Amino acid sequence: MTSRDRRRAVGLVVAATVALGGCTAADEPDAGASGSTASTTPSGDAGDTSSDRASEAATAVSDVLRTRDRATLAGDRAAFAATVAHPDGATAGADDGGSDGDGDADHDEGSRQLAAFDAAGRLGLSRLEHDVVAPVDDPAAVDVTLRYRVDGIDRGDRTATVRYRVVEQDGRWLVAAQQPVAPGAAPPWLAMPDLAVRRSDHAVVVGTADTPALAAAARTVDDVLPRLARQWQRTPGRTLVLLPATPAEADALTGAPSGAPGTVAALTDGPLDDTGRATGDRVVLDPDAQARLTAVGRDVVLAHELVHVAVRATVPGTPPLWLSEGYADHVGYGRADLPQRTLAAPLLDAVRAGTGPDAIPTADALDPQAGPIETGYLAAWQVAETVVDLAGEEGLRALVRACASTDGEAAAEETCDGAMPRVLGTDRDGLTRRWLERLDRLAR
Repeated sequence: MTSRDRRRAVGLVVAATVALGGCTAADEPDAGASGSTASTTPSGDAGDTSSDRASEAATAVSDVLRTRDRATLAGDRAAFAATVAHPDGATAGADDGGSDGDGDADHDEGSRQLAAFDAAGRLGLSRLEHDVVAPVDDPAAVDVTLRYRVDGIDRGDRTATVRYRVVEQDGRWLVAAQQPVAPGAAPPWLAMPDLAVRRSDHAVVVGTADTPALAAAARTVDDVLPRLARQWQRTPGRTLVLLPATPAEADALTGAPSGAPGTVAALTDGPLDDTGRATGDRVVLDPDAQARLTAVGRDVVLAHELVHVAVRATVPGTPPLWLSEGYADHVGYGRADLPQRTLAAPLLDAVRAGTGPDAIPTADALDPQAGPIETGYLAAWQVAETVVDLAGEEGLRALVRACASTDGEAAAEETCDGAMPRVLGTDRDGLTRRWLERLDRLAR
């Protein structure tokens, strides 16, 4: 991660029939387009036998992985299987020259590798390469930077770190196991080797969730994304949506520590180009949130994320967090067909109790690590609604464009202060006053 990386979270809470969680938007570091390279740096003294073996493994695995890359892209299962230590149920305890002696476990790992190969084929990749890095504590294991692109989605490389355990059989080095390494995000075919794929006009929906859930997500994307494309030039024609069935899969896809408490209902992330625009975002939906939401709630959450996809692909840099999330809520909540007083109930309760906000929410107020975010995100949404009152829908979109900065949150806020009089006909104080008046009216 670089200093340009950011994490976004939003509490989307709807009383009565809709109950929403939150979202996170994040940037991956920019990835170059160079070919695979191998590092043979040993982990220890040059004369150490284990270090020599580790260095040998790091060198050998680069050749094995190039073969696997080519086989995966070509859909050549036989060529891929030839790189796997136990692809066909080798006898437990067979001499693998570097295994831990657990032949059954190695057989299971071989089956998992082939399942992941099949999943990668269903997903469809246009690029797959590896950079072999220094060996790790196991002398027969290497950590590898994987670079890949999903066909029809990514215009820039995604990266992930995968740990490969290699073993020697009959003078050949083979892969006994592969495991994504946190905190980076695992590729979908490793996180969900049983994944199914549903393609539609504007969506590639991938996951282990049930078929109706995949279909519903595709319908939402097909409805929302073309509308956004008419408002945001250069919006991607198709978006990748990931629907894991289990928290463990979600943790792997997002790079979250296993078992970490969930704080967001969805995540949008992807690498940026040198202008600060996303080159192929994906949306990851949290399975726990999906299970507790109504159908309307799931639609609203995904629509919210698709706003991030559209804006991040078309606007260089990022507007202030309150504006980015407020605008996404404006579009998402617009699909709920519920009164704003109902949607904003927790915020309005705070206003009536005299504990409501008195300033436009800061990034800290919207940070789930800093405390409750529910009223903060509802407040940001209502700021966006106030912008619509002042300048209309196009005025809200114009403010998003005008406030974006590639230099971080503070610079975006400063840019926004300069843009408000031009776009809204008032400054921050004027916007704040109109927003507080709006909250008072809704709270009556």
